[in-house]
Amino acid sequence: MRRERYGSFFGRLPLLAGVIAMLLFVGCARQAGSPESVAKLMNTVWRAVEVDGHRVEFLPGQRLDVSLVMHRSGRIRGATGCNNLSGGFSQQDDRLSFSSLSITRMACTKKLMVRERAFLQALRRTASWSVSGRSLTLYDSMGERIARFIVVGGR
Repeated sequence: MRRERYGSFFGRLPLLAGVIAMLLFVGCARQAGSPESVAKLMNTVWRAVEVDGHRVEFLPGQRLDVSLVMHRSGRIRGATGCNNLSGGFSQQDDRLSFSSLSITRMACTKKLMVRERAFLQALRRTASWSVSGRSLTLYDSMGERIARFIVVGGR
């Protein structure tokens, strides 16, 4: 009888260890709206590395990184790889939306213009965000990842 009780306990150890590990991971993860994450989000130069599942590479004819900086004033500045970008944003907890996006009107190669449109559409579809380490991820209203950025510089 005693052996059955201990066997049952030890048989459940892997499950118990998994549950504890998951709780520790979730408890230590930074929430998108936490003060640390918001501090990282603001006034940081974020360079796009992925938009709508496509890797963002430096293309022939490109002058600028595809990038974004969100200022505490609620304004954004950035670049599409071809043109400069400006506009506004609203952030509360894990919610994030961009508005009044405008760009300069420089002519660029067809590939750059296609990627510029995809980048602007991804920003317009943004509904939420998360920061993990040196990476920013934007999500649409369905929770699907639409863009991923990395920190530029020493932040």
